[in-house]
Amino acid sequence: MSEQQLQRIQFVTTYYDWLQGLRFVPFGLVQLGFAAWLALPRPEGVDVKARMGAAMLVMLGGMLLATALYALVGAYYRRRFGVVRRSATTHQRMQKALMGSTVVGLVVGLVTAWLRKATDFTEPPLTGFLLLSGLAMVWYWDWSGRVARHYLGVAAGFVLLGVLQAVDASPVYALLRTLPFTSDSHGAAVTLTGSWGAAVVIMGLLDHRLLARTLGHEPEPEPDSAPEEVPE
Repeated sequence: MSEQQLQRIQFVTTYYDWLQGLRFVPFGLVQLGFAAWLALPRPEGVDVKARMGAAMLVMLGGMLLATALYALVGAYYRRRFGVVRRSATTHQRMQKALMGSTVVGLVVGLVTAWLRKATDFTEPPLTGFLLLSGLAMVWYWDWSGRVARHYLGVAAGFVLLGVLQAVDASPVYALLRTLPFTSDSHGAAVTLTGSWGAAVVIMGLLDHRLLARTLGHEPEPEPDSAPEEVPE
């Protein structure tokens, strides 16, 4: 077994709970749905606060449904791959990272709500948030052992979107202006919410793929191993 395979097995068993990616996909889909709602133009004569309140209730319902699916999909992982017990040190380390991520998530949520109300929002802060999101993904890749390379791909997506936003070439704004049923009046909030929703979905699917390939199949043959000689 190669060193790369050993690192991947160690990574998967250490972060087994977090790599059950299908459990997180519904949360990303809820975020994408909220971003799609933000992209719709506001109907005339509709109370803004009532409309936002209804949308928040629907989003809360979606999050509760996603939480229920999280538990159901967890049972699927236990049946297929079993249970991996992690050490107390690893547990504490993951709890600290989870708390930090929660704080960042709350900040992003508050910023998103502020962007939703600010029609005169300027582009540089949004660019900064996208670049910061990319750096956060690079940090997570480094913190978790530099094994899951798809984290770098997600980070590159954030950075690319931030650069395009900085030069006024955002594909999100272009799409919102092209579609007949959307508006770019809240394009910043759509960009931030939608990009994170897409990131959660992509990472969830690729995390699941990594977990299934590592624990669901026989180890791959050594690349440098010589084939066995067949006696004549």
